[in-house]
Amino acid sequence: MSTRAMLVAILAAITAVPALSQERFSLFVPSNPESVERMLTLAGLRDDDVLIDLGSGDGLIPLTAARMNPRLQGRGVDIDPKLVERANQQARSEGLADRVRFEHRNAFDADLREATVITMWLFPELMRLLRPVILERARPGTRVLTTTWDLGTWQPDLVEEGGPPVYLWIVPARVAGAWDWDMSVAGKKLRYASIIEQHFQMVEGVVRVGDRREVLEAATLRASDITFTLNITLDRLGLTRHEFSGKVEGDQIVGTATLTPRDQNAVTVPWRARRTGRSDYFAPTGTAMFQSPGETR
Repeated sequence: MSTRAMLVAILAAITAVPALSQERFSLFVPSNPESVERMLTLAGLRDDDVLIDLGSGDGLIPLTAARMNPRLQGRGVDIDPKLVERANQQARSEGLADRVRFEHRNAFDADLREATVITMWLFPELMRLLRPVILERARPGTRVLTTTWDLGTWQPDLVEEGGPPVYLWIVPARVAGAWDWDMSVAGKKLRYASIIEQHFQMVEGVVRVGDRREVLEAATLRASDITFTLNITLDRLGLTRHEFSGKVEGDQIVGTATLTPRDQNAVTVPWRARRTGRSDYFAPTGTAMFQSPGETR
């Protein structure tokens, strides 16, 4: 079946079944072998990969991955026990059962902790429903691949056009919330209090040092790696540029910060931020910074 004909068949199946419940997503439509190979090529399969296919059907994606790389592990979950048995039989017949296995399980119950690659070729609504599951359970850095349909407002990190598009996402670390850190600058210990907002891998934020606040600039988040810059006035140093680079490790970020005060040489220092329940960013500010020296009100 051509890709075009297959898409027509899928859309016809969606509209032919009353849109009453999740059950309408359980219809099995075989994956296109060409699209599967394109997905797996874009994934850049590695020897240590554990690929988990959500809604694995007849097992084509994990089996193809195992043929393409003789060391990776393949897993598949599907709600249809007959398809699961067929896929496991195919793995046995090809001598791949030691590396590839399939489980009778709802995709929403899949254990994704070991996954380094997650693949899906499902109805678009179902993939959107699975998006929170992936973001909650998969480790930062896990590659997620689909073809034909994307994942809504989660913008892909890579798109391969030509035929049905193939999409790749990198699961980001969760960094939304309050983060504090201390730095010794010019012999004085300063507390930095920041608030980071996150929409998938897109992040932005603000920070406070003393009574001054500024916006974090050029923020990037890829898997667990986060970078951003900050230009803020510091006591004794004046306007100072900060360049932060670190790795998110649960409730802390560990890395380095390069500080460049105006008309001075840059200095690089260790940086360790801590996630907090309540940030000093919201503490009262007062009006002292707007008063002239010696002025009282």
